[in-house]
Amino acid sequence: MTTSTTRRRTTVAAMLTLGLGLGAALSACTSATGTASTTATTRHTTTAVPGTAGGAASTALEPERDVTVTGRHFKARCAGTGPSVVLVADYGQSMDEAWDTLPQTLASSGRVCVYDRLGVGRSDPPPERQTFATLAADLDGLISALGLTRPVVAVGRSMGAPIVLSWASSHRSDARAVVLLDPMPPGYFGPDGIFVKLLPPKDPGDPELGNLWADLDRFNDPATNRESLDPRSWTTYARLAPTSVPLYDLVEAQSQPQSWPAAVDARKVEAAWRASQRRVLALSSASEMVGVPTADDVPSAIRMTLDRALRP
Repeated sequence: MTTSTTRRRTTVAAMLTLGLGLGAALSACTSATGTASTTATTRHTTTAVPGTAGGAASTALEPERDVTVTGRHFKARCAGTGPSVVLVADYGQSMDEAWDTLPQTLASSGRVCVYDRLGVGRSDPPPERQTFATLAADLDGLISALGLTRPVVAVGRSMGAPIVLSWASSHRSDARAVVLLDPMPPGYFGPDGIFVKLLPPKDPGDPELGNLWADLDRFNDPATNRESLDPRSWTTYARLAPTSVPLYDLVEAQSQPQSWPAAVDARKVEAAWRASQRRVLALSSASEMVGVPTADDVPSAIRMTLDRALRP
């Protein structure tokens, strides 16, 4: 397995994988994973994943499928048999870009499916506006269109987390568990989130800071957002009601280096992101933070956590 040593660029895409580096590490990983053990899940608890090494069998992905949900075409691929698992990618990432060979590796544990959201990859263009609620409805329609047996384990990476959590909130009996990788916390992002309050004001004399603000402005405008996301979605996400659906929040023990404009207080940004993970855990009465020692251990941690989520 390989790991990424590239420092993240300060763009909205980078901000959506801010803090822990799980997303960047996952994109650079192959299917090499190992076994890991942990203590039993307890409510609002923290678990450490031992460092791991080794290999796991991989199941080939089936040919790409074109499925229709509310008149729009989505591309999806699946592998394996057994309990249903759906992987929901980060903002603007196709299923090919987001997961590397992780779906094939996880397919030894169940029926694992990935897909391209509207506006991403080979799926149809998005409507003029989307929200986390409509993206969650698309996810639910896709689960049905793919013939997946419910309940389902939904795995969300970074901005995929609000989609997964919105789906679980409105389909509680259909959600076996949610597994979150580097999740964007409620109240952190968006026009009124903690993140923008930590940024210095726009300064025409600071090009780096200007680029950051320009990226944010484009992201918060549905006309220029790649997935036409309505910025008001972040407010709705921050108001999600807690559920009893088991929730696993995977975080890396030590952050990978970040690259920010000199005017940005990187330590405050990082501390706020980590502190906001408490709001993720508060979205379930059966939540758990899973500590991942290093980027190399990310695939093993995902597989171990998924196996626990699939236990009867």
